[in-house]
Amino acid sequence: MRFLFSSFKEMSIRTRIFVFYAVILMISLSIFAFFTIKTSNEAIVAKATKNAERELALISNSLLNLTNNSEDYVRILAIDNRLQMQLERIRNGEMTALDHLEVKKALSTAISKVVHPNSYVAAASIMSDDRTLFDVGFVDNSSVYPILTEDVIETITKGKTPAWLGLNKIKYQFGGGEDNVFVNAFVIAKTIIGFDTGNILGTAILYLNEENVASIYLDNIINQDDKFYIIDNENNILSTRDKNELYKKFDEKKYLGKYKLEELSNTNSIINDIDGKQSLITVQPFDKLKWKIISIIPLDEIIYEKNEMTKLIVFVGCICLIFAFIASYLLSYTISRPILKLVNIMKEIKSGNMKLRANLNTKGEIGMLGDGFNSLMDRINNLLEQIYIQQKSKRENEFKLLQSQIKPHFLYNTIETIISFIKLDMKDKAMLTAKNLAGFYRISLSKGKDIISIEEEMKLINNYLSIQKLRYIEYLDYKIDFEDRILKYQIPKLTLQPLVENSIYHGLKEKEEKGNLSIKGYYEQDTIKIEVFDDGVGMTVEQIRSVLNPPPKDKKSTEFGLYNVDARLKLLYGDQYGITIDSRVGEYTKVIVTLPANEY
Repeated sequence: MRFLFSSFKEMSIRTRIFVFYAVILMISLSIFAFFTIKTSNEAIVAKATKNAERELALISNSLLNLTNNSEDYVRILAIDNRLQMQLERIRNGEMTALDHLEVKKALSTAISKVVHPNSYVAAASIMSDDRTLFDVGFVDNSSVYPILTEDVIETITKGKTPAWLGLNKIKYQFGGGEDNVFVNAFVIAKTIIGFDTGNILGTAILYLNEENVASIYLDNIINQDDKFYIIDNENNILSTRDKNELYKKFDEKKYLGKYKLEELSNTNSIINDIDGKQSLITVQPFDKLKWKIISIIPLDEIIYEKNEMTKLIVFVGCICLIFAFIASYLLSYTISRPILKLVNIMKEIKSGNMKLRANLNTKGEIGMLGDGFNSLMDRINNLLEQIYIQQKSKRENEFKLLQSQIKPHFLYNTIETIISFIKLDMKDKAMLTAKNLAGFYRISLSKGKDIISIEEEMKLINNYLSIQKLRYIEYLDYKIDFEDRILKYQIPKLTLQPLVENSIYHGLKEKEEKGNLSIKGYYEQDTIKIEVFDDGVGMTVEQIRSVLNPPPKDKKSTEFGLYNVDARLKLLYGDQYGITIDSRVGEYTKVIVTLPANEY
């Protein structure tokens, strides 16, 4: 080591620079290659894990939609008016032979609205309060009675909400004879309660084929070796590709090794050896029904990708190392040449030639020492100009960002509402909702204008509330009152919509009874005041302070909230304008918007 050090000291500066940079580059590239391989391998596995978790999340969302829709269908069947009338007659013992035919007709009409091809529901039945099953020929009642025992019916009645009775073997009779088959189906039941009498009239029953549930994950499967399971809270398999595994217990020891499902639900994913193959096991809880969705994906393809990536990194690293040696030599020569020349000049000066000056004829750092001061001042002026331009651009970008943060969830929800009205044959409401939606977006687009008149903003918010009134009729009444004199003044587009949305979702919706929302606009001392008032649950002082302050830097904002509206107004008009909040917990919340009286 001492010999190497002494040899290094005796080298010329050019050689020293070359050796120094060569060693540093070699060590740096080696470390870089090591961590790149390690990071890339981890990234590949992490990407596969994230994709699996994202896929299970999508499956969970689809399953949630399917279960919610199925529950909606059983509710629709339970509240059918004609069906309830016939069940009341059965309960009162007023049935004749002709009346039984009428029951069949009413049942057939009600069931046709909720079963295939109108939905995923395969069939439906009605059980009266005396445990008599009525259907229209789709289901063999002998396969239903063992499922709907008296204890089960009692449990369903106590629950009052739709009850999932798990996976069962249901016999369908589509044509009789050899067509009679047993099918794996989920059974959903809901107690029928008379609207007028409040009597327990019977039970509405829907049958959802397991194949329809399995199609959620089987339709998009890529690798044929992938496995998916849906299991209940007792680890019974409810759905999978191999139907022979249905009703069996999920083999935790085989698939999870030392882990338990309860542990995996918290960590989401693990890698385990299954039958000699490394596999990625991911679990997604389905909390609605206390189920779990499990995916098992072999890592053969991922491991191959890791090996190929390692080879590529090593090859590229070697090429880079060769070029690094060449670059280090050229760099050492370029740096040392003017320095050696400067050393010679310094020796001449030391010998007594004080008039000798260095003229290095270089544009590098050494050549810049002579005229550094003038260049520095020019650079300072350039930096000041750049800072001004950057700040101006930043403010313009902030304003555009604030205007772009309103999410499209309102459009999706409104379209779903229109679809629901059409399905329920409520065409007038569907047309009214579509008309209001068109009016809302016609004004909100406004040919790209950011500033509109208060009259247009009032029409926009009236269209918005008309739609929300149809969706949330059970807990929303509203009133809009603007002075005619303020309608000609300007307002930033979509200022009121976030405030009204906040009142509905965080004020009135949290209230146990129906609430009121009022919007009032008036002129006051050369300013425009607009009040958004709701008699919902109110806000605490801490909540008011929180919504009017920017979110923490490490927490991304997910909605166009009150702070953004306030920041937008202050950015446009100044700090004396914006919003203020007056609220009392459990009583009301009033948001006041203050604008300058600028004509549009």
